[in-house]
Amino acid sequence: MKHIFVSYAHEDMVFARQLRSRLRESGRIPWQDLRNLRGGDHWQVKIDEALKKAEALVVVMSPQATKSPYVTYEWAFALGAGVPVIPVVVKKRTALHPRLTYIQYIDFTTGQGTPWVDLRKALPARPATILIGPEIRAKFNIVGGKPEEQGDYYVIKLFINQAPPAANLVTYELHDETLKRVKWPTKAAATGFELAILSNGDSLMTASIRMPGKKPLRIVSALYEALRRGHGSSPSPRIKGALRKIRESSSS
Repeated sequence: MKHIFVSYAHEDMVFARQLRSRLRESGRIPWQDLRNLRGGDHWQVKIDEALKKAEALVVVMSPQATKSPYVTYEWAFALGAGVPVIPVVVKKRTALHPRLTYIQYIDFTTGQGTPWVDLRKALPARPATILIGPEIRAKFNIVGGKPEEQGDYYVIKLFINQAPPAANLVTYELHDETLKRVKWPTKAAATGFELAILSNGDSLMTASIRMPGKKPLRIVSALYEALRRGHGSSPSPRIKGALRKIRESSSS
């Protein structure tokens, strides 16, 4: 599953947080450099890779963003790479760059209309065909009828749904620069490669599935979406509360 690259100036972080939450609610995976880059990564290379692999770039436009060389670089790179660019104007008196004036932008400054609906419609359409295959799922570990917590973190069990029969190793990775450890390998095929981790916020997550004689299969998901899939359509009130905290803390 591809991601939506979110580009914004620091001054527009509050709106960017809301934007990321809205994208997740619509089943999309947001990507933005401050949260998805880990310490030690070559940040420019990582950003370029993320831009190339994005299904679209949503650029939050404001007077501050128009002056930001980083924001300008990101949307210009995306245009050059053939990635759809969707400008959203969040502050009045924002003068768009001439290259962006030819693109239909979404206006959040009037307080009228349905800009969130317009944004969802502007995103690239998802394929109608759903391919059945392995996917990352997760569940909160339940103790005493509620999700187990260790300090500020939830105990979460990751597993692979419909893992290939030949798979013999899965390596999970959370793309979160705030964690000291971000990779966990497991050979527990009998339990769907179940593995327990600690987390208190949403982040992009990948799983590399190794099979003898084949190229490793790499699948991706947001942790919040993996938890929603793992707990099904009717989670208990306590699980709903924990899911809400996971989603909201991704915006902090």
